[in-house]
Amino acid sequence: MPSQKTILIIDDEISILEGLTSFLEDDGYCVLSAKDGIQGLDIFFENAVDLIITDLRMPGKDGLQVMENIQKNSPATPMIVISGAGKKEDIIRSLRMGAKDYITKPFEDLDVISHTVARVLETKRLSDENREYRKKLEKSERRYRTITENIAEGVFTVDESENFTYANQVFSDMIGYSNRQILSKNLKDVSTADSFDIIREQTEKRMTGSIDRYIVEMLNSNGDSIHVQLACSPISTPGNPYQGAIAVVQDITQIMELRRTYKNFIQSKTAPSRDVTSICANCKNIRVAK
Repeated sequence: MPSQKTILIIDDEISILEGLTSFLEDDGYCVLSAKDGIQGLDIFFENAVDLIITDLRMPGKDGLQVMENIQKNSPATPMIVISGAGKKEDIIRSLRMGAKDYITKPFEDLDVISHTVARVLETKRLSDENREYRKKLEKSERRYRTITENIAEGVFTVDESENFTYANQVFSDMIGYSNRQILSKNLKDVSTADSFDIIREQTEKRMTGSIDRYIVEMLNSNGDSIHVQLACSPISTPGNPYQGAIAVVQDITQIMELRRTYKNFIQSKTAPSRDVTSICANCKNIRVAK
């Protein structure tokens, strides 16, 4: 169940103050009220307030002074301005100071206020969620970069179109490009044609959530081919099942060369010699063919 939102109303007209308080309480809000700007600021700094509704023209501290103080100390707190003056310069100034809306008095339809309050609070909720998400994302990215920069394998990430979005130093050294150069490239730019076909086939599978491990040939900055083993996992977020992939890269060029050398050696050992003729079982010496 969502928590009850607290609204602070500041207005020197008691009838307006009491009427709005009663109306918004009926809408389910917790409402605090103040008859001038000084009292309003005192209440604001003593309570957790989700939204402020303030008149502009008030004795003592007027609405603009209240807004300036709140904007300085709590810029994320949304404010709605109400005023009977309706001066264009006041409206412009209040909006520049962070007011989310401006309502003129007298109120012809209280439902307009209800809808405005609901909309502003919903915008604030989405903004808070977005800010918290960014904080968590930045924290995760810092942890993630710390880990990837201190492992022995290469690591890179790509978006859904195979454009590089991140590469650790090991991978940069592996293919001979600077980090900035890599981030301007696509996997296609650093892979052989046949290998990029394999990469795209694996991407199609990975879009279903599978984790892949396969071998391809990449091209370093000198155009030389290197064999790498990629262990790829999909990157996704709620509502977007595939946003790219993260790959752990192992350079297996030397292993592939050793395999090729061993294969050639085995083939040479099993091939019949052209320099030796057949001998009988009783012969003690091998006759070399002339």
